[in-house]
Amino acid sequence: MAIVFEDHSELAERGKLVTFEIAMDPIPDRRMRTIRVWMPESYDGVRRFPVLYMHDGQQMFTGKNAPAGFGSWECERRICELEPEAQCMIVAIDSSDDRGSELLPPYERNPKHQIPRRPDQPEYTALGGYYADFVRDTLKPVIDANFMTLPDAAHTGIGGASMGGLQSYYMTMKDPDVFGRSLDLSPGMDILDESCLSLIDNYDPKKLENARFYMYSGDQGVDVTIFSATITVYRRMKDSLKLNNRQLCLLIDSRESHWGTSW
Repeated sequence: MAIVFEDHSELAERGKLVTFEIAMDPIPDRRMRTIRVWMPESYDGVRRFPVLYMHDGQQMFTGKNAPAGFGSWECERRICELEPEAQCMIVAIDSSDDRGSELLPPYERNPKHQIPRRPDQPEYTALGGYYADFVRDTLKPVIDANFMTLPDAAHTGIGGASMGGLQSYYMTMKDPDVFGRSLDLSPGMDILDESCLSLIDNYDPKKLENARFYMYSGDQGVDVTIFSATITVYRRMKDSLKLNNRQLCLLIDSRESHWGTSW
């Protein structure tokens, strides 16, 4: 299927934004998804840029028709505040009503944890492995072929919050040679519990020599539980994998809760 890029720069306050639709191979039902590609004002078609892939794409920008929900992340504002040489592109993947399945890694679940779900939403099935393969094998090649990217792992990040933070962590651990930068905000580590720890204990630390993890959690509301699980994972990565402070950073903000303005 040919990719059709549509200019929707009105969806961002600054820079240029285009969207396109793509089938989410290899998810078995090949569901379609909207992708939003944002380029900073310094994008000139000559210089190549790092790329940050983000989940929950409809929450990323502050332009026309920005949704309510968890609040906008104001990504275009924040990136444009950086020096031009520090700016990156954003590839934002819209979420769906089946978000809970798509962003759930294929690990053993904590039986005590219940992911919030509306009655009209599908039952959760771990599709996180398929989702990760979609970004790696289907989406990233399209982006690298059509935009001025720096395609190596050192210039390719994956990020999200809540279950998106958990999925970003999983995708970096799964393919650190593809996603070398991981933005894990209020990551739902409590969903997986011990299975996250066993993954770390059986992991080859050499695979993460060039990877970088940035973790964040608030300490209010639901983030209290997430904070506890995240710091457990952080300490295990420090102890078992011997990651240094350049490779792994954890920020705790006791003033903040599970909300877009915090992230």
